[in-house]
Amino acid sequence: GEVELGDGFFEKLRLRGGYADYQHTEFEGDAPGTVFNKNANEGRVEAAFAPVDGWRTAVGLQGSQSRFEAIGEEGFVPRTSTRSLGVFGVARKNWDAFQVDVGARVDKTKAEPDGLASRSFTPASVSLAGAWKLDEHWRLTANLDRAERAPAEEELFADGPHIATLSYEIGNPDMKKEAANQIELGLQYQSGLVDAKVSAYYNRYDNFIYVADTGNGWYWDEEDRDLPIRQWTQADARFHGFEGEATFHLANNDTGAWDLRVFGDTVQGSLADGGNLPRIPPSRLGGELRWEGTNGWRASAAATRYNRQDKVATDETPTSGYTMVDAHIAYHVDAGRTAWEVFLDGNNLADEKARVHTSFLKDDVMLPGRNASFGVRVFF
Repeated sequence: GEVELGDGFFEKLRLRGGYADYQHTEFEGDAPGTVFNKNANEGRVEAAFAPVDGWRTAVGLQGSQSRFEAIGEEGFVPRTSTRSLGVFGVARKNWDAFQVDVGARVDKTKAEPDGLASRSFTPASVSLAGAWKLDEHWRLTANLDRAERAPAEEELFADGPHIATLSYEIGNPDMKKEAANQIELGLQYQSGLVDAKVSAYYNRYDNFIYVADTGNGWYWDEEDRDLPIRQWTQADARFHGFEGEATFHLANNDTGAWDLRVFGDTVQGSLADGGNLPRIPPSRLGGELRWEGTNGWRASAAATRYNRQDKVATDETPTSGYTMVDAHIAYHVDAGRTAWEVFLDGNNLADEKARVHTSFLKDDVMLPGRNASFGVRVFF
């Protein structure tokens, strides 16, 4: 909900509350196996203030409480109750061609597992962002922030087979907060013919949390195979990367609107001591041609090249590069307060053998080969 408070010191009051009750069961054949339950409550209140000397500000309070449990032979995390309470504030000011945004947040988080010692954390985050409109087309942006987070339940307390990732996971109950210090620079261009943006970033992590292969195995008697043992680990790490995209508005006439989008990104992640981190996505480069007609038809064709990833961690396998070719066509019609849409999608039309490097299951599961889907959507 949101309440308008008039022209005084307080402008608006925003309220939000939520409750989630989630459960899923993993079946082994027809027999129920491990059952996962999670209950969560969340509340947030935010107050926005009238401008003071050009500054627009807002402050808020957010709290949550959750309980997670896994019941069964493959329950790899003990039942854990987690409580969190945070306060935050944001502010913005404009000076003609300049804009500045600042923000800060502090949380208090406590995780209480059954049978193990509880852990408490106080993560704090601050951010500073600026934008400079160079002229009517060009805009320069810069972001500087430090963000901390508390470890999640599985990172702290896991100890057992995690069948969804086909591994035996071991947590570390002595983990510290993870802290990321990031700087990002960006350049944007906008005109009637082209919308484009590029950015580069550097991120230095203190106590980066990741799960690493130990090189050892755990015998899974039900499937008569060994699962890799993976340990949740902390170490200082460095990330740097680049990403960019541009949309060219080729035409907009009686034949319809034609746009060509090109994009690319790359990221390098490594430990501060020089070793590689696991599951770092490969660089990619792609393009998409989109058409939207004046009579309800639209279509697109796209190709994305995912490069080989061979900068791998210890006991991690590399993945080969592949090119995904996709196509889409749809017809949309409005009928009063109801709208209908018929669509046909084609994916991996080149029938590439593709593995997602960021997946825990990349050595066991490939992406689907050439496939198509047809459907009807109704909007009302």
